[in-house]
Amino acid sequence: MRLSVPRSVLADHLQVVSRAIPSRSTVPVLEGVLFESDGNRMTLAATNLEIGISTSFAVSHTETGKVVLPAKVVDIIKRLPGESVQINVDTANYHTDIKSGQADFQLYGTSGDEFPAVKAREDETPVCTFTIKIEELRRMLRQTLFSVSYEEGKGAFNGVFFSLKEEKISLSSSDTFRLATTSGAVQNKNGKDADFLIPGRILQEVNRIFDDEDDVITAALYGGRFFLSCGGKEAGFRLLDDNFPNVSRVIPSDFYARASVDAISLQRALERAVLLSDGINQVVRLAVEQDMLTIRAASKYGRIQEKLPLSMEGEKLEISLNARFMLDMLKNCEGEACSLDFVGHNKPCVMRDPLHPQFLYMVLPVKT
Repeated sequence: MRLSVPRSVLADHLQVVSRAIPSRSTVPVLEGVLFESDGNRMTLAATNLEIGISTSFAVSHTETGKVVLPAKVVDIIKRLPGESVQINVDTANYHTDIKSGQADFQLYGTSGDEFPAVKAREDETPVCTFTIKIEELRRMLRQTLFSVSYEEGKGAFNGVFFSLKEEKISLSSSDTFRLATTSGAVQNKNGKDADFLIPGRILQEVNRIFDDEDDVITAALYGGRFFLSCGGKEAGFRLLDDNFPNVSRVIPSDFYARASVDAISLQRALERAVLLSDGINQVVRLAVEQDMLTIRAASKYGRIQEKLPLSMEGEKLEISLNARFMLDMLKNCEGEACSLDFVGHNKPCVMRDPLHPQFLYMVLPVKT
């Protein structure tokens, strides 16, 4: 295989797939990048078996072939001195010459025949397919990923739960102390309705891979795998085989009091309150009255009290909450106000963003 390609193009595509390269693997071929040419397009791929990423771009006058090159090729291409890169693969031993400007590397590649498939096979039938605006998907991920548990062994709570019903898709996440749920619209749905669970830590790559918010993603579910593709980029995810709790059963429907407060003011006040926190303990005490929200916090370093105006319906109450959990939601609140719905003194608090009414965030109280 022989080709010449602009260095910047190759570097950009390698940066995309590099997110799926494992730092170490018991399968040596996974510690590299697959280069494959069909004569018209060059495809790059990497996988750690949980997430696989591929990307392709047009090339001209290129010989067909494939090779797996060590992960160091990503940094090598990035630092080459010339505007273009010439790659020549010796098909007898997969030694690969990489030349650019006055730099001349030789990498010891391996056969690409044993590299795992990143894409779904053409003969596979998907459970369902649909399209969704990238802007919509990125919004829903911002509103749920922060609530995922990243502790090993938490099962379903290590993932984001997707529920596809007709032309609507809902996303939910929880670490058992809080729950975030939101929804959005899909288009061109074919196949069955479906529920599936994707690990949160690999979903974080979606916002980095698919960054053109004006574009549309094609999604496909195949049994235990889920694929997203757009503009020559494709990402495949291994699904979690766990049961996520029924969200509708845990979200309160009746409220003791409902309040609205300026979102930025509340965020800044909580950020000041946690300055006195000791270790991971970031508990604040909220006193909610007809026209005033009082925030109190105390530790061995001292205490703070701050008051914010609010509008409210219902009875006054006091409740202790984790300030960090509240801040996680407020950093993703795009509306000017934040709604606070209280079930009772020692019961959950539900936070909402009026700009996105489908986004709901529930925080359990801290018992003091």
